[in-house]
Amino acid sequence: MWRETVCKISKQFPSVKLEFLHADNAAMQIILNPREFDVILTDNLIGDILSDEASAITGSIGLLPSASIGDGTPLFEPIHGSFPRAAGEDIANPMATILSVAMMMDHFKLYEEASVIRHKVRHALEKGIGTAELHLDTVYSCSQMGDMIAHLITDHYELPHSNSVMGERVATII
Repeated sequence: MWRETVCKISKQFPSVKLEFLHADNAAMQIILNPREFDVILTDNLIGDILSDEASAITGSIGLLPSASIGDGTPLFEPIHGSFPRAAGEDIANPMATILSVAMMMDHFKLYEEASVIRHKVRHALEKGIGTAELHLDTVYSCSQMGDMIAHLITDHYELPHSNSVMGERVATII
């Protein structure tokens, strides 16, 4: 039923490459070829496992957005949830939350706005700016990082130019 539903819905999105993998193979492919994946569609249990694995590749669980979309109200959040252990310490990486907003914008067909958000987060990372757990050249607190990315987005400010390190491929894994 899962595959039938996904195949039926996928016809509405002909530009998205649809590929089916078993969970164990998907886990291995994420390790071997992480840039081959843009979107991973799966049930909640497998999604939790694969997203935690993928966070090790990115260097931080604070970089991965997520969306739970079904028949009810969609939920967009970082894969780590609210991270209550960091409450009041200004140490959490806000990028996954910001990227979750980009996913929400996509969901509401605000594609240009979503693209700007992703571009500004990517741009900051390419320039070596991030929170402490990323071990980059310039370390910001959670609030500083959020403020800086908000400034980049709202003022259309560009950090000095660099080449993108992130691919633009799309693959959906189920």
